[in-house]
Amino acid sequence: WEADLKKRDIPMSEPFKLEGLLTNDVEISQWTSEGLPPDELSVQNGILTTQGSRFPLCIDPQQQALNWITKREEKNNLKVCTFNDNDFLKQLELAIKYGFPFLFKDVDEYIDPVIDNVLERNIKGTGQRQFIVLGDKEVDYDPNFRLYLDTKLAN
Repeated sequence: WEADLKKRDIPMSEPFKLEGLLTNDVEISQWTSEGLPPDELSVQNGILTTQGSRFPLCIDPQQQALNWITKREEKNNLKVCTFNDNDFLKQLELAIKYGFPFLFKDVDEYIDPVIDNVLERNIKGTGQRQFIVLGDKEVDYDPNFRLYLDTKLAN
């Protein structure tokens, strides 16, 4: 695609770097201070994590993303659970309702289907009330809610 742009005389930065369009040095410095490694791949993953339209699943055998997200979101009252925790559904419900970030850590091959509506952002609503069905409950949805999934499993 780069050759096509050059052939059409469309101006382009060389070398082209996607992160130059989607973030800036100040944000990258902030991420680095929060524990994200400064290499190009980590920065690209940081962009996907913060700007993606879907909730991210971080494949994170070295736990770098887990540490970064934990430090980044601690000031926003981050809730951290695993699917093995007895109260994960109640904690997730509160995070959705009050707009807290929520992190599922140590995710393995099985993701509980009770959170499918959350993963799909299946938000319903009439008028000013937006809600999401979580299990057998309608939970009011705060648009500040963020969900992260983190696994130690390698590709």
